[in-house]
Amino acid sequence: MFEGRSTRILYAICAIAFVVIVARAYMNVKGTDALQPTLPQSQVEAYARQQLDALQAESFASDRELCGIIFETSDEKLGVSRPTDGDVASCDISYFDEPGMVPVASFHTHGKHSVRYDGEVPSLIDIESDVASGIDGYVSTPGGRLWHIDHRHAVARQVCGPGCLKQDPGYRPCTGDNVARVYTIEQLRSRFSGPTPNC
Repeated sequence: MFEGRSTRILYAICAIAFVVIVARAYMNVKGTDALQPTLPQSQVEAYARQQLDALQAESFASDRELCGIIFETSDEKLGVSRPTDGDVASCDISYFDEPGMVPVASFHTHGKHSVRYDGEVPSLIDIESDVASGIDGYVSTPGGRLWHIDHRHAVARQVCGPGCLKQDPGYRPCTGDNVARVYTIEQLRSRFSGPTPNC
């Protein structure tokens, strides 16, 4: 009878120890839901600039947008999804749900220069989709501009002007076009609904 009682106590201690071990292991694992971005926006911006500059030539040659996601890993490194092919004026970014990775920004090119397309500024869809997705965005233009879309404030800020990224050989600046440094959604809507600049 003494042996049976000792065995039950031993099993109970083992069960408690197992629960404690599992609980500690679970609390130490950084799952996808718990992962939060930690890297500064300046580092993400520099990485986005590098990625977009590398995609410019392909985007011009194929005359299509290329897009993707910049993510941060659980060990605080930046990575990028495989770029997706879009068309002349749009690109559907496929979001992913990978363990140990959290999306921190979208990115896309604007293809080659065209007088039919106001490609030197982000479109309304660009800014509205980043706001809806809850992550920032980066956009490169045929003229070699880089834009940052701040999803929290719903504004697009020009990071750097013409030629800071690879420029479409067919790009011709429009002297009648005044490209602002910052645009709100309303300002972009006004730009796109107003008269076309005389180029």
